[in-house]
Amino acid sequence: MKAHVIEDGVVTNTIIVDSLDFANNLVEATEGNIGWLYSDGSFSAPPDPRTDEEKADDNRSTRNRLLSETDWMANSDLTMADNMKTYRQQLRDLPTHSNWPSLEDGDWPTKP
Repeated sequence: MKAHVIEDGVVTNTIIVDSLDFANNLVEATEGNIGWLYSDGSFSAPPDPRTDEEKADDNRSTRNRLLSETDWMANSDLTMADNMKTYRQQLRDLPTHSNWPSLEDGDWPTKP
């Protein structure tokens, strides 16, 4: 089984073991990864060390990449479907989202 090695409440390694009994700092690796926090029997992702400005820059880069993937649909000889127009507008509106710049997976629009 996979087990996380926990030191001072942080996952420092993941190893394969037959049993968790031989070391008191092993926990079954049901989720998480190196760097995750472990407390009271639960794993949680580490806090994001980026500044809000860095998060915003990263989000804008991702948004611009996603928009560029659909730019070809905006050519004058094509008619863009309404759901694609909506998706592209939702991407443009991301900086006004209530969670900006700390967007989570569910905050991003889904490409039709």
